[in-house]
Amino acid sequence: MELAGGRIDAMRAGRPQHHNPVQRDTVTWLRTGAETGGELDLLHVEVEPGGEVLAHYHRRSAMRLHVLEGTLRVQVGHVVRDLGAGGQVEVPEEHLFRWKNPSGAPARFVVEVRPAHEGFEKGLVALYGLARDGRVRRDGRPRSPLRTALLVEWTDINLPGIHRWLGPVRRVLAGIARRRGIDRELEQRYCA
Repeated sequence: MELAGGRIDAMRAGRPQHHNPVQRDTVTWLRTGAETGGELDLLHVEVEPGGEVLAHYHRRSAMRLHVLEGTLRVQVGHVVRDLGAGGQVEVPEEHLFRWKNPSGAPARFVVEVRPAHEGFEKGLVALYGLARDGRVRRDGRPRSPLRTALLVEWTDINLPGIHRWLGPVRRVLAGIARRRGIDRELEQRYCA
């Protein structure tokens, strides 16, 4: 796919944008899994100066980032590098990943997620909604352990360190969240 800025801007036209004031970024879905037959999700991300997403990894999907403008500091595994316009990076499954805009100017980039993941789509929208409503911690995680467990399950956004070993506890908490209807509440409030 050609990733020229004008083409991306045309693809963004009329699509909903989701802003996360904690991460200081705005995401627009350019293509969803439903539109690509499950092949990929394609997102446009605008990140303010200093905006960042903390270290995490995905078990079920790989990503490719392509910087359109500005500077993006990207960590994949233990390798950290700054990418300017035209820079790209691949993030394989199970690799630690984070990004930050270290500059004083906005940055824009496109993220390709393969394969597409419906839970990632709805979970990210719900997470951004919780952030807008002030229901997340300073690091971006939901304040509620039940919501956190459910969103980790939906999005496949996994945290490193001790969190990696808490999978069985997280699965129990996600089950409790579903029994309490938190999944339906998040879908109705943020994804409808």
